[in-house]
Amino acid sequence: MKLSEAIKRRRSIRKYLDKGISDEIIRKIIDSARYAPFGGPLKKSCQLWEFIVVRDKETKEKLALDYEDRQFVKGAPVIIVVCADKTKDPEYKDWEITTSLAIENMLLTAHDLGLGACYVTTFIHHKKHKEDREKLIKILNLPKNIELIALITIGYSDPTEEIEEKELRDIDEMIHHNKW
Repeated sequence: MKLSEAIKRRRSIRKYLDKGISDEIIRKIIDSARYAPFGGPLKKSCQLWEFIVVRDKETKEKLALDYEDRQFVKGAPVIIVVCADKTKDPEYKDWEITTSLAIENMLLTAHDLGLGACYVTTFIHHKKHKEDREKLIKILNLPKNIELIALITIGYSDPTEEIEEKELRDIDEMIHHNKW
């Protein structure tokens, strides 16, 4: 599949078939994250991405929390928890940006491999959800130096899921030349 086609066709999938995903495929998805741009010197010591692969049913149920719109998390065959190790490059503070670039690589790779995936927030900036974020951190047993960024649900898409088409702004509404 051409990259431009993958970008335009990828959608957030929230309904999955009850079908396992091999470790080899999960490794391919995570491997694609390593090629994302990252801040700092081009050294492996600055690559702050960390991943937890969750297949355990009980853990997935806990990660869904008590939110109605997050219950699909329980049905995903695999959840990849994306984190940042804040000690890898202590001066660098844009963990969300760096990991988001890696996440986009993962989402596109999953799509290219015939899988569905969905980015699930971990309430980084939602002050009213602070307790829920702390629950997620506790469930995952994260040490203090690890910043929780997102959950990525992954599985084979259930063809019965109805997916709305994105409503996109006209490109000319977004482009400004030389100044606002």
